[in-house]
Amino acid sequence: MIITTTRINTVARACCCNQHDYVYKMKSLSNEDSRKLFFNRVFGSEEACPLYLEEVSAQILKRCAGLPLAIVTISSLLASEQNTLKENWVHIKNSLGPNFEVNPTLEGMRQILSLSYINLPHYLKTCMLYLGMYPEDYIIWKNDLVRQWIAQGFVSKVHGQYPEAIAEGYFNELVNRGIIQPVDTDHNNEVLSCKVHDMILDLIVHKCRDEKFIIATHDIQAMIGLSGKVRRLSLYLDGIIDGTILETAQLSQVRALVRFGTSAYAPPLLKFNHLRVLTLEFTSGNHGSEIPDLTGISHLFHLRYLKIKADGEIVLPRKIRGLEQLETLELGVCPLEVPQDVIHLRRLQHLIIPSGINLPDGIGNMKSVCTLQEFDVGLNSIDNIRGLGELTNLRNLRICYYMDELHDRKTTQRLDVLRCSLEKLCNLRYLHTDSNINSIYALSSHVSLCLLRRLHMLCMFPMVPKWIGELHNLTDLDLRFEVLEDDIVILAQLQSLNHLKLHVEGTCEAKEKVVICGIGFPILKHFRLSCIRISQLTFEAGAMPSLEKLEVRLNFLYGGAPMGIEYLLGLKEILVIVGGYGAEGSTTRAAVSALREAIDMRSSRPTADITCVDNSMFFGLLSLSSDGFNWRKFGQKTIHDSNFRRLAKAFSGTHIFSEG
Repeated sequence: MIITTTRINTVARACCCNQHDYVYKMKSLSNEDSRKLFFNRVFGSEEACPLYLEEVSAQILKRCAGLPLAIVTISSLLASEQNTLKENWVHIKNSLGPNFEVNPTLEGMRQILSLSYINLPHYLKTCMLYLGMYPEDYIIWKNDLVRQWIAQGFVSKVHGQYPEAIAEGYFNELVNRGIIQPVDTDHNNEVLSCKVHDMILDLIVHKCRDEKFIIATHDIQAMIGLSGKVRRLSLYLDGIIDGTILETAQLSQVRALVRFGTSAYAPPLLKFNHLRVLTLEFTSGNHGSEIPDLTGISHLFHLRYLKIKADGEIVLPRKIRGLEQLETLELGVCPLEVPQDVIHLRRLQHLIIPSGINLPDGIGNMKSVCTLQEFDVGLNSIDNIRGLGELTNLRNLRICYYMDELHDRKTTQRLDVLRCSLEKLCNLRYLHTDSNINSIYALSSHVSLCLLRRLHMLCMFPMVPKWIGELHNLTDLDLRFEVLEDDIVILAQLQSLNHLKLHVEGTCEAKEKVVICGIGFPILKHFRLSCIRISQLTFEAGAMPSLEKLEVRLNFLYGGAPMGIEYLLGLKEILVIVGGYGAEGSTTRAAVSALREAIDMRSSRPTADITCVDNSMFFGLLSLSSDGFNWRKFGQKTIHDSNFRRLAKAFSGTHIFSEG
């Protein structure tokens, strides 16, 4: 079945061969649903609306004509106001006009959406218009967007604050005003990526055209005759492209260039003399063996932001030392060799490359770098691993080590040097390591890591490192252990922790008991525990008082259902995968029944999803905790099992499925 959505009636009829019975016209929201949507967005509930605003609220809702986008737009605008003066609400109501409720039109909808733009502060208007650089339905990653805003000079400088923190504030304002729609969020409900509603994008495109802010086109022929005042250019290019058109266009004043599509055509970069932002995405297409030549990048001396993403091979310049202003370099292409003189880019702050690629020697020179991913310990030289410790501005670090040989003296040396380097990184906020870097267990001091807020370590530790209990700024922790024993007490001391993922491997001889005491974990909201062998999981009275979401993966062949669920007073959602189903069916069914009874006993029953799987699927799901989502680990039957996919998606973190 194919469902087509459109706002144009003739298109709808054409899609179903003029069989009108197949055209479904969406109805407007009822008055009750309109009020609920409106008041929940503005005040949190209808009951919270002040009496003096009830009449004008009803008038506003009447003019929105039951259209969800109109209601969300206006309510988001009102929710963002600093006060609830009736005069402001009346002004908004009068701005809507009386005709839209009688005959809603595209132009009328655009007028309503324009109110969101008109009422924005100047700095947010610029940031909103910049969204016009992206095509419809494109997923925009927050990190990409805020770094481009900074490179374009849209972000005000505030003493004592990082520009990215200010830009993220801008991003969150646009989310709160309903101008951009969240796509991916983390455990703190922080938005990681977004999309722009097609109606809002339509408004943005019109504003960009009126104000000559952006030229966005799918047709390169549209570039003919453009004046030299183009400041920002967005190209979506598919198929074979006639490059002579851009060769003759006046492009010297372009400050930002983005290109998407399947074509292998690369714009003539030498003509973009003042470019600050360059994003090039070459998605898979039928361009044969043609390889885009990007050697002209080395002459873009004003460039501050460079991102290249491609499915195939790309030719990069071997020398980019002249890009003295470059702040962000993100290379999502493979195979790839990083330009040899990248170490001389003294302003570079964000260096993002795929795993499996080494960096040229001398990375210790890049003192300004605060984001580095992925740093491959196996491919980089000992000098580079040692130089990592000199990057004391690092705030975000992802390191990997894919070993193709047995653990030997060379491996031990690399890991020892890495450990010494990490002990020098006193500004780290986020550290992610892969499954082969277990030498970090022996860190001699926690002092260098005392500012860490997120720690994701996919390596298997024998038990909880003592130094982790002293990282009092941690909010997000992901760890793997052979044995947990009583070390859960160490983690309970982390007063700022609100997201905790634990994977306990266990041994054939040991069937562990995990007891969550009634003290500690004061603000933890999300707890995920995966255990292969565990005899009992128990929550004592008062345990995890703020917990809202519990995810558990247990094998009931080794023990029974979790006990003490009734003590988790704030619990809203529980997700359980039970392994061992089929071997001892009666035991498993009894344990599941006991778990359901414990959930049903609660006065405020959380939503519950309890699933029994056989051991092959169970161990496949457990591996998601250790190695991320890797379909190659499972047989074809498992790969195509829809139930497995559903569970895998439910139990995998956002970072497994996304980039950025």
